[in-house]
Amino acid sequence: MEKQFITKMYYRSLIHENDSRHPIEILGDLFAEEEQKEFPDASEIRFAQGEVYFHNKDYEAAIFKWENVHNELEQWAKKNIADAYLELAIYPEAESIYQSINTESLTLRTEVLLQLFSLYIQQEKHQNANQMIKKMVKLNPDYPNVTKLARSFFEKQEDWQSALELAIQEGIRTENLSWFELLKAYIKNGHAKQQLPNFFFDALTVARKNAPDLFEQLVIALWNNYETEQEFSQWLKAFNTYLKNLEWEEEGYSYNFLSKKYKETYDELMGGSYSLKQLTNMIPDLLNAWIKIVGKEEEVLPSSAIFAWNEIVPDRFQADALKIAEKILFNAEVNVDVLEKSKDLNIVIDNWTDKHNLDHNIRIQALSRQLLDFHHQLTGVISFNHDTKTGFLNHFLQEEMVVRNNREGAVSIYKNSDEMKIIQYREYQEQELSLDQYMVSMEREKPAKICYEVNVPNQLLERNQLVIVELPELNRASGLTDAFIETMQILDSLLVVVDVNQGLPESRQKWIEMIQQQFPQLKTYFIQVGTDANEETKSYPGAEVFVYDYTIEHREKLADFLTTDWQQNKLVHQRMKKYLFLIQKKIRNLFDQRMKMKSQLEETIQSKQDLARKVNGAINQLEDLTVEKINMIRKSFILAKEETRKELVNDIPVILKDTAKTITKKRDFQRIHIELNDEMNKKIETYLNEECMPKFLSRIRDWLVLCETELKDGKTFLDEIAEGFNSLIGFDRLQLPCDFMILEDWERDIDRLTSGVNYEPVNILLRYTPRQVLLKSAGKVFGKIIQNKEMLVNGFKQLIETGNYGPIVETIADRFFTPFHLIEQGIERDLRLFFKNAFEELKGLAEETDKEINEKTMELVEMKENPEAFRDPLKIFEITRLQYKYILEIDEMAYSQVNS
Repeated sequence: MEKQFITKMYYRSLIHENDSRHPIEILGDLFAEEEQKEFPDASEIRFAQGEVYFHNKDYEAAIFKWENVHNELEQWAKKNIADAYLELAIYPEAESIYQSINTESLTLRTEVLLQLFSLYIQQEKHQNANQMIKKMVKLNPDYPNVTKLARSFFEKQEDWQSALELAIQEGIRTENLSWFELLKAYIKNGHAKQQLPNFFFDALTVARKNAPDLFEQLVIALWNNYETEQEFSQWLKAFNTYLKNLEWEEEGYSYNFLSKKYKETYDELMGGSYSLKQLTNMIPDLLNAWIKIVGKEEEVLPSSAIFAWNEIVPDRFQADALKIAEKILFNAEVNVDVLEKSKDLNIVIDNWTDKHNLDHNIRIQALSRQLLDFHHQLTGVISFNHDTKTGFLNHFLQEEMVVRNNREGAVSIYKNSDEMKIIQYREYQEQELSLDQYMVSMEREKPAKICYEVNVPNQLLERNQLVIVELPELNRASGLTDAFIETMQILDSLLVVVDVNQGLPESRQKWIEMIQQQFPQLKTYFIQVGTDANEETKSYPGAEVFVYDYTIEHREKLADFLTTDWQQNKLVHQRMKKYLFLIQKKIRNLFDQRMKMKSQLEETIQSKQDLARKVNGAINQLEDLTVEKINMIRKSFILAKEETRKELVNDIPVILKDTAKTITKKRDFQRIHIELNDEMNKKIETYLNEECMPKFLSRIRDWLVLCETELKDGKTFLDEIAEGFNSLIGFDRLQLPCDFMILEDWERDIDRLTSGVNYEPVNILLRYTPRQVLLKSAGKVFGKIIQNKEMLVNGFKQLIETGNYGPIVETIADRFFTPFHLIEQGIERDLRLFFKNAFEELKGLAEETDKEINEKTMELVEMKENPEAFRDPLKIFEITRLQYKYILEIDEMAYSQVNS
């Protein structure tokens, strides 16, 4: 019946199926019949009539009929009235009527919400529509197409929050896997990035119960969703806690993809981007969760990681987690290539070392490389007597290059090669040596951690795949030093060479016992040497004895014995353990460098500050020197001018007065003043060119010599400064050049200016006429010009001899020296140019030093304030190394059980 109400087909229940009349006619007759009754109730008929009118789009008639329904169908009639108004697009009236309906019928309430949803969609009131569809899903989610309609609406509106909520709640409610598939699609398409991880956990629980594979896919989708977001650590922590608290029973399902995701994440976290503090907050939960879902083929990874982390960061794992890890670890199938992983770790450490400008331990690297050559046996040779050991090695190797090793801590590694090549590996230095250099170096008494790699063509080494490692005499060592232990770590076997005549006293046997205790896996052989070795063969505890009497037979026999024993007992696991040991030494060496770096930084800052003070002092000295040279050279130039000017001022008046001797009665006294003026100028010009200028040029050349001497003296001073600074810096950083071109420029200018005097005649006598001269001489008593030559001669002579030539001479002097003023004025500028490059170099060094001081100071502050930036990566490297060590030990134990 509710279906009839929904589809407005209730009227068919009132019509006989064989009645072919129109429903209106039939219902009209029924209505007339009902009205004839004593207590008529035509509500059902009116309800049915309204349906027929509605289907025929006579909405007003339908409304009229439904308004008169007052029985149990009244609420459905109201809903139908609202439907009619909706069809008429009278939305407010329709909305009001829908909202006024009050009923207990779940179906009617659902239909009302559906209609309101439709009404709001038509009006584009999407927020109201959203509210209606959510009410509908909450009220009656099983109602046909309700959740499908909701999903479609949310997706169209891109309301991904609501879409996710719908998928999750329906997935949990119905346990229908299609909802979880939809949820997975939403996550993969990036619609879940704003959600907190806990939002999904209930859905994950239900998914896991019904479909573990879908659970795994959902988790990986979420993992990828958060992987590129800042919330990744939040996701990881939340999910690991969720997984840790999840009831976990044997399911028969392998979470291979999720386990792989854990492995990738673990490797990424350990890659160096996170601090140890961050990792300590994430890794334990990650490992606890990973170990729950890991497959058999990879279970060794999280279990070994738990033990490695627990060793470096204890108290972060509960006892039950350690027990689970232990049980798994000791029953795990190891299929991890520890060697390749260890080599990768070594590369990562080397890259980190380069990045932080630290020094590589070259010697440890050289030892590590020997271990990776699995085709050759590394056999150590040791003795308490250098002559015994040297004699044995020279005979066994058929070489005369083994010399006395006087250096405690130094070892020589003899390898077969196509050509001789000797490389010296110090802790932080690699150097190729000649044979003579090698022998001289070996005989030095000074202790040194040195490894010599001696590559030499040698058939015995090649044929028997041997590498001989010569160790220093035991009685020269103060104990089992780090360098000695590091070298012993690479050995596959050890030959203790004993002179048959000397034997092995008890005190020396303790050395051997100490070595055997420290290196229990090392195959040890006693080589009893001497020409009469066969006569007296001694036995030594814990080792085989081989007699060697310096014959070809014994050489070949020993080589064959060593080779055979090596082939039978190739200890690959031991080599890898030793390789990991040397990685540990490398890590510890970097820790040690950290402490050295701090003190070195402090020393560097102090030395740079001292250098800065000295450079600034040198700049001030150079400024003082520049001013001194400017003053001295300018003063010398002025002095040359003044001396010449003084001579010029004294000489020219004498020359002019001497002109009086040329005045005789034969002169043309009408022009005598003009002629005398010309003659005087010519004498002045001759004097300037032939006497004054040469003297001045001579003084200027002396001045140039003085300039050159002073400038060279300045350059010598600068060279001394540069040498001192370069010695202080440690290399030729500073060059203080000077521009000696200024001397050439001065000399060129002087040659040009002294090549000839560009003399301009001056007015000496033209201001006097003969009459003025005579009047001046004889007075005005005559009243007229007296034509008396004697008087004119005397008058002109007196005028010339007593004349004041001072102003004229000063003018001549000024004109003479004017061209040289530019040189004088440019002396300071030119000398500044002479020292300019030196100034710039010193200032550049000062700026560079200040910059280095600032950088080193910041580095030191960072080192003090943030020690974990350096410490944490090294600890993480050590954790990784420990993990590989545990895996290797388990693999070795399994290998031993199989072969026992």
